[in-house]
Amino acid sequence: MSVVKAQYGPTLPEILGRRSRALQVAVVVVLVLAVAVGAAVALRARAQETAIIVRGPVTFNLVYGDQLRRISQPRSLFALRRERGGLFLDSYVVRALNLPPYRGVVGGTLPLYAYGYLERLRAHYGSSELVGEGRTRINNGIGYQVMLRAKRDGRTLYIRHLLLVPDQPDGERRGVILELESTPAAGTPNALGVGNAGPLKQALRSFRFGTAREGGTQ
Repeated sequence: MSVVKAQYGPTLPEILGRRSRALQVAVVVVLVLAVAVGAAVALRARAQETAIIVRGPVTFNLVYGDQLRRISQPRSLFALRRERGGLFLDSYVVRALNLPPYRGVVGGTLPLYAYGYLERLRAHYGSSELVGEGRTRINNGIGYQVMLRAKRDGRTLYIRHLLLVPDQPDGERRGVILELESTPAAGTPNALGVGNAGPLKQALRSFRFGTAREGGTQ
């Protein structure tokens, strides 16, 4: 007896039961092939990803796709870059963050630190516009982010920097700065969209302090 209500029937076995044996076999073969193709696509996508662990005073790990190329960047812990025909599209750089001694919760310290940090960013990028700022969280990292719009060699540049420390008892002073840069040529609509789509999204959302990959927003 079928457990499917009459108005929702007939079921696949009932339909197949009315067809020839050859047709039943053909349908099963098609279903098996569909599952196999889906598995192959998933495995191929996984093969095009690179998972890395960077060990140091602050250990972290992340996953990135093959559209991003790992590069050497002065004074960085890890760096990625994407180009098209020699044209810069976007980049992802991890640098060390060392907060000054503070009292209380780190959530209250980071906005104060970001104030001075913004002044350094403006000096680095020259003429720029602050688009947004506020608290942020990336998996087991908590922090503060700033977003700017600037110009580089006549091209619009969108900038998003995240100041992150491990989510643990307050007093932690060592963390990282995730420096994301992108351009309209990469398909990024504005500074608020940096890291929300494209290759930068996976690199950003997969970031975790430590070596574990479990949980989070990847």
